[in-house]
Amino acid sequence: MHAGPDNDTPAAASTNPGGARQRHSGEQSHGSADDNDLQARLIEILQRISGADAEQITAEARLIEDIGIDSLGFYEILIEADECLGIRIAEEDLLRFRTVGDVQQHLESLKRVHDQND
Repeated sequence: MHAGPDNDTPAAASTNPGGARQRHSGEQSHGSADDNDLQARLIEILQRISGADAEQITAEARLIEDIGIDSLGFYEILIEADECLGIRIAEEDLLRFRTVGDVQQHLESLKRVHDQND
């Protein structure tokens, strides 16, 4: 038996081809920033918006070209981030996002600022 993506143990994690770490069901994430949970939730949001497979949604994946996010999809990201994550993205920041990693880094920085102000 080998360890890897097919291993269903609770602590199993894999790295997808883009290098982003993916959590498997049952794995617990820890820490105040909880970046792994944020990443997993962002992937879920992008899947809903674009219909892309989770394997396609890597940090390096381009939102428009690789995942198929259109102009309306960028606004859906803004709405979903607010409703699902409690993180408000400024409308002018939407134009800066080119990759999934850009969105994730921005959300993580906004979350850190929000957590420090609480």
